[in-house]
Amino acid sequence: MLSVFRQTFRAYRAGLLAVCAGLAAVSLVIVYTFEAFGGLEAFGDLFELVPAPIAALFRAQGGFGSTATGYVAADYRHPFYIIATVAFVITVASGAVAREIERGSVLMLLAAPIPRWRYLLPKLAVLAVGAGAAALATWLGTFLGAALTGIGGSIDNGLLLLTQLNMFALVLAAGGVAALISSASSDGGQTVVWSAGVATVMYLVDFLSLIWGPAEPLGPLTLFHYYDPLGLVQRGEVPWRDLGVLFGVAAATLGASLVVFQRRDISR
Repeated sequence: MLSVFRQTFRAYRAGLLAVCAGLAAVSLVIVYTFEAFGGLEAFGDLFELVPAPIAALFRAQGGFGSTATGYVAADYRHPFYIIATVAFVITVASGAVAREIERGSVLMLLAAPIPRWRYLLPKLAVLAVGAGAAALATWLGTFLGAALTGIGGSIDNGLLLLTQLNMFALVLAAGGVAALISSASSDGGQTVVWSAGVATVMYLVDFLSLIWGPAEPLGPLTLFHYYDPLGLVQRGEVPWRDLGVLFGVAAATLGASLVVFQRRDISR
């Protein structure tokens, strides 16, 4: 199992490094934009000009908060963060099973007399490590930016770290859905398309639920409904419900992917 983990991690380490570097850089720049806007008072005036749908993207219909922590937390809902991290876990998940079957390499790997789950579990572990590294890199970028700009005393790093735990849970759940699709598929390309499609539809439904009344009841059916970093910071408490739902979906889908792969026929 350890050798499979090392081999898989080596295959994705360059991509993971690029994702982490990009997330950290964007987080650092966001802190600098706070200073560039002239602080909360100046940004509050600018927010009055922001269209309601744009504010809904950040779940900031009521404003970006009255603290620097709230400003940063709201930006964690920026599509860049979501696209970068979800794209990475979808890539890892599609390569875990479907891509290996498509290439035919899975037949060689499974020639050894080991249970299939011992082959897949290390690959899912790489997915989880990558999701955690991306969340940590995001927080570290903010931490460094706050230190460099001298506003570290105005930012609650503990709350922002908690928002990244929420982000980790979201990405892990999205990766679990992708892993389940991959475990039942023999085509890596189709796995990417289906996984990206499911994530896109859920993001769109979540967005519509925030700006269109008739769609509001559909919000809780999406994973993104349970990721609200600005609300978390404003409440100042652990989002047990959101974490429970997301980690629950992650456990269910990742577990189901192991079962499906164990029982399916390997064919291209």
